[in-house]
Amino acid sequence: MTTAEMDHGFVIESRELSKRYGERIVAVDRLAMRVRRGEVYGFLGPNGAGKTTTLRMLLGLVRPTSGTALVLGARPGSPESLARVGALVETPTFYPFLSGRDNLRVLARHARTPETRIEPVLEEVDLAARADDRFGTYRRTAWTPRAWRRCEASSAVSAAAGGRCSSPAT
Repeated sequence: MTTAEMDHGFVIESRELSKRYGERIVAVDRLAMRVRRGEVYGFLGPNGAGKTTTLRMLLGLVRPTSGTALVLGARPGSPESLARVGALVETPTFYPFLSGRDNLRVLARHARTPETRIEPVLEEVDLAARADDRFGTYRRTAWTPRAWRRCEASSAVSAAAGGRCSSPAT
């Protein structure tokens, strides 16, 4: 599916999207989905129904076995789609023994984002002074009053790809 084939009223579109683990485990089976701008879309189902796997495919964190998808007109996980998407899927994890900076390097490489984005992101979330500390030593929210933001450390994923953290509504 290409951008030209996508109905521009949809922000997410998938066709025959599937994910298999090995020969016997089918996590997602031929998902066809269209979500229009402004719609609220929820995934309901029991454990193992494929909800998290679908989200991970749409974010480019897991490659589908077959099928296609577009997120905001771009391939899932591409810099174009990640720059406009922020997500926390289940419990976000980082490598606890790597520094914050090194975790962002790993994410930047995965997202094909220039490493030059790392320092501005660390500044934006007030972690520049602790960038070389192991991630496992960070508190869940470690922002100073100057940059009080409703962003957890994992929001840097979106920011590393060009997104921005946002201040809470007052």
